[in-house]
Amino acid sequence: MFQDFAKRKFSDYLALLEFPAGRISLRQINGSSLPPYIISFLEYYIPNHNLPIDKKDFREILNKAIIFNINYIIKPKNTILKFVFADVETRPVHYVKQRLRFFQFYGYYLTQILDFIDFNDLEVVSYNQIEHLINEVNKKIYEEISFEGSDSHRLNLVKLLYYFFHDLGDNNPINIKLPRKILSVYFQDKGYMEIKKRVDSFFSSEIFIQEAIELMDPDTIKSPRKHNDIGVSDQFIKEIVSKAKTDLINKETANREVEKILRPEDEILPEIPAINITIIREQESKLPEIEKSRLIIDEEIYSDDLMFASQFNDITPPVQLTDDEKMKRTIDDLFCEESYRKRIIRQMFKKDEFMFSHAVRGLLQKENWNEAIIEVEELFEKNKVDYFSEEAVKFVDIIQSHYVKDFFETKDNKAI
Repeated sequence: MFQDFAKRKFSDYLALLEFPAGRISLRQINGSSLPPYIISFLEYYIPNHNLPIDKKDFREILNKAIIFNINYIIKPKNTILKFVFADVETRPVHYVKQRLRFFQFYGYYLTQILDFIDFNDLEVVSYNQIEHLINEVNKKIYEEISFEGSDSHRLNLVKLLYYFFHDLGDNNPINIKLPRKILSVYFQDKGYMEIKKRVDSFFSSEIFIQEAIELMDPDTIKSPRKHNDIGVSDQFIKEIVSKAKTDLINKETANREVEKILRPEDEILPEIPAINITIIREQESKLPEIEKSRLIIDEEIYSDDLMFASQFNDITPPVQLTDDEKMKRTIDDLFCEESYRKRIIRQMFKKDEFMFSHAVRGLLQKENWNEAIIEVEELFEKNKVDYFSEEAVKFVDIIQSHYVKDFFETKDNKAI
């Protein structure tokens, strides 16, 4: 199901563009009829905005944009955390802000994250902090839709989800429905396990938007009212959320996000009109047996993380290292043999790791090996190093290998 949906979207978007001489510029992309959320992803993913991109490369990025947004629409919390932090525990603030610019929907998450960073004047953000903050936002939304809100609030919470997948199956603007599994994963991502249970136990494999609204209403389900137990220990996170607008999922913000999906000529319905679900369900019960069995088979395409989870790492653009990070990585690569590195630091730099790093950085910044060897000799004289010791010989070999490698790589590139 998702495979076909993604392929259809890919073909539709590609048909909106022209590729003179097999290439396309960012200016042409911005002037096209592509949805804003696709254009935004392309803007931040294309490395050089001034140079046209080959059609082959563009096709790969477009496919990533579609996969990325399918993941994000269904599992926003999981996608934000994975896309921003990957496998690390902390990120610099500038990196987090840059990554958040890829996201075009669920502004109630993005606004609170950015407010949290600015309010606390942070330089580094941790995975746990952002996870706690999102959990707290979800808790506030849960209270709105369960105890304080109306059907309008509940509609706004799922409106984006339904409109994004409005052409996943045989939908129309009046009777919008989604596979039950999509809704189940969506509520699980938010931590709304009580609502997820109601969705999972629903009698049909597809759920109309009106039915989803009813499933979110504890009065309709006759379930006991109790607050979500998601919480955080960080007091300053709670302070940020307490300053948030109480109406996190109001109609205006929900409609603005839906507008990013629709074509310019499409309109958002003022409200989803009430329809007689009973009549529709009676009609569905009269479907031929072969069609009803197909609905059951479709369930098998889902995994716990949905079909695109295995491709998610390929979507994430490479981390742009700073010059300092690049130099540290170069040093670690050159002195990758831990035993030799420790012996060199102990014998040549008096067990001082900082002195070692500072000296090697200076050597690697020379124009060529002839300049570097002069500084090596000065270093040996200053630290009273035995030129013929095993550590000194190894140190010289490693530094020289760096310049020899650079020499041949430069020579090969010129030849090409």
